[in-house]
Amino acid sequence: MLKGLVIGRSTGRCAETEAELPVGTPCIAALTRPLATETRPDRPVLERLDFDPAAWEAGDAARRLGDRLLCWWRTEIPDPGSKRQMFVDDETLVDLFERLVAEEETDPGRRAFRFVLGLILLRRRKIRLVDRTRSGDDDVWVLKRVGGGDDAPLWSVRDPRLSDEDADAIAEQLSTILADEG
Repeated sequence: MLKGLVIGRSTGRCAETEAELPVGTPCIAALTRPLATETRPDRPVLERLDFDPAAWEAGDAARRLGDRLLCWWRTEIPDPGSKRQMFVDDETLVDLFERLVAEEETDPGRRAFRFVLGLILLRRRKIRLVDRTRSGDDDVWVLKRVGGGDDAPLWSVRDPRLSDEDADAIAEQLSTILADEG
C-alpha cells in the first residue's frame, strides 16, 4: 500500500530568487504540500523549500504559498558532512500536527505521516491519548495537547495500520526533514 513518504531535502538554493545559499548561511526552511500537478498517489511528497530571509520577508512567500505551507522555521544551510542536530522545537511539531489533523486528509500517505507524527508527540509527552474508539473497521485515536486544560480541542486520528517498514520509513523521512543535515 504505502512505499514511504517522500520529503524533499534542502537544495542549497533560495526558492524565491534561485540564488545559491552557501553552507552556514541563515535561511528560512518551509515544509509545504506539493502542487496538485506534482502529486503521485504512490509516492506522497512534502516539499522543503529554503529561502534567503530577506527574500522570504520582502517577497511575501508565506502568503503566496497559502494553504500549501505547513510550517516554517529559521535555520542555517547545513554542512552535509556535519552531525545532525534537531532544529524544530516540540511546539512547532504540535502546531504542524494540529494543522494536519484539521485537514481530515484522505490521502493514505499523508494520513500515515500525520499518525507517525502523532506517535512521536505521544512519546515526547506533548500530546496524550484520551480514548481509542472503533469506526467501522478503523481504530480511531482521540488525542489532546498536554497541559491544554479542559477546553483543549480533541483530535481524532485514524490508525492507518502501517507495517513496521512503512512506519520506520516515515519516521526516517520525518527525522530527515527535522534534522539539520540538508
